[in-house]
Amino acid sequence: MTITIDNITVKIKLLKSETILAQATVILFDIWKEHGWKVLKSDRLHSKFQEYIWFQAPSYKFIGKWNEIVFIDDSKLFDEVIGKIYDAYCLARSKNPNQGKDDETVIEEVNLDDINL
Repeated sequence: MTITIDNITVKIKLLKSETILAQATVILFDIWKEHGWKVLKSDRLHSKFQEYIWFQAPSYKFIGKWNEIVFIDDSKLFDEVIGKIYDAYCLARSKNPNQGKDDETVIEEVNLDDINL
């Protein structure tokens, strides 16, 4: 079985944090959910999206080093997943332009399959 970007959906939750902008859940075949994907602030400009952000797959810290729990071998599919996370993040952010400025956390679940992009 081959996994394509069409088999993947993304839900995003905007956070009020200094460093973590959002958390994403990547869903495979509407069955398997991978929690823990992150959209983070960066001091470097992202080459593709031209924003000061970076993306982190679910991971854990052990002896001062971050280790990924989820790794996508197909680099093209990985880039497509990151693109889908970014699209969901942008859509949620456009609905909540004051993200990170209010006292309360804004939670927005966005399913890209429900809209026409």
